[in-house]
Amino acid sequence: MWLKKHLSSVAGLFCIILMLSPIVSLAEMEPISGFKVSGFGRIVGGYLDTSDAAYLDYSDEIQFDSQSLAAIQADWQATDKFSVTTQLLAHSNSDTKSGIEWLYLTYQLNDNWQIRAGKQRTPFFHYSDVRNVGFAYHWINPPQQLYNGVLFPTYEGVNVNYRIGNEEIQASIEAYWGSFNDEYEIADLIIKPDVTNLHGFIGRISRQNLQFTLAFHRGDIDVTLQELEDFRTILQSAGYSMSADSLSPEGKVEVLTAGLSYHNFDYFVEAEVMKLVGEPSAFPDMLSAYLTTGIYSPPMTYHVTVATSTASYPDPINEIPLGLAPELDYLSTTYESIFDQFYRDSLNSLAIGIRYDFNAHFAIKGDVSLLRGKDQERAFFEVKNANFDNSATLYQVALEWVF
Repeated sequence: MWLKKHLSSVAGLFCIILMLSPIVSLAEMEPISGFKVSGFGRIVGGYLDTSDAAYLDYSDEIQFDSQSLAAIQADWQATDKFSVTTQLLAHSNSDTKSGIEWLYLTYQLNDNWQIRAGKQRTPFFHYSDVRNVGFAYHWINPPQQLYNGVLFPTYEGVNVNYRIGNEEIQASIEAYWGSFNDEYEIADLIIKPDVTNLHGFIGRISRQNLQFTLAFHRGDIDVTLQELEDFRTILQSAGYSMSADSLSPEGKVEVLTAGLSYHNFDYFVEAEVMKLVGEPSAFPDMLSAYLTTGIYSPPMTYHVTVATSTASYPDPINEIPLGLAPELDYLSTTYESIFDQFYRDSLNSLAIGIRYDFNAHFAIKGDVSLLRGKDQERAFFEVKNANFDNSATLYQVALEWVF
């Protein structure tokens, strides 16, 4: 039964791998005219120990079609200073959009200044650029509370990076500006925000094995939902403008992040924290963080991660009187129920895992994640049973590769 259900997805992914085999040989050849091909992929299997909910599209059946993927990246060094990068990504999950993930131009002005323009990953967190490259980090999933939450994964625009340093200390300042208008999925909800004037500043400083990052991001966002707009029109027509304005789909989103990491040959410690403030009523305020640590014992890596998130929305501004007329009572109750229905993703988790590196290109991983969400909230779950207690355990294995 399981094989029949998932055969097409697994077979499709293996076809991609076979198609990439000649490219692996090509990537090992001497570059021709500055052209270089590389790539990565992963096969991820998972099982959630409950039938009352799904998490990251995993349920109480073993699944390999949720997060498996394969990608090809092409880099063309046109001149000493000018290059072009594109990345094509194929997901096994039919609900996740495949296609062009990156497409940007790079101009290396000198050893200190770099400018990129085009479609790029939004640099919110430490692993944002390699979010899809499972081989680049120790988990199977970076903490959901930060890395796969409510923030827009890519943008189209300009990025400027300035680096300075010496043998003792290195520093960089990164700034970007652009926009985002595409759909992405959070739990069981597909959203398509229109984000303009998206910009941010990221500062990094490193000394030997220690790195500190501090960043600020801001954008103008419109998360218009038609049903919400229709109800706002009714409130405006009835004269309850304050209540109507409290449901505005437009506003600013501000994100403040900080990260600290330490790596040596024997162990590592990493932490990141995010504070998100959203003006639109349908966009939550969030405080999220994780702490991860691990031991290197080549070819093995052992790690443990604790993560948390707390989500909230502003209190409703209900100026609609009760008890005067049935129509007004209905209007007031509907207004209150809208705020009750906003999704909240407050989740605590503990993940324990191991990684075995076969060589410099292949690794296998195993993770167990204990998930404990706040009662009566979504907590990144796709809830199928109203009696679900927001607690589950996710078991995963993954084969990761790069070439």
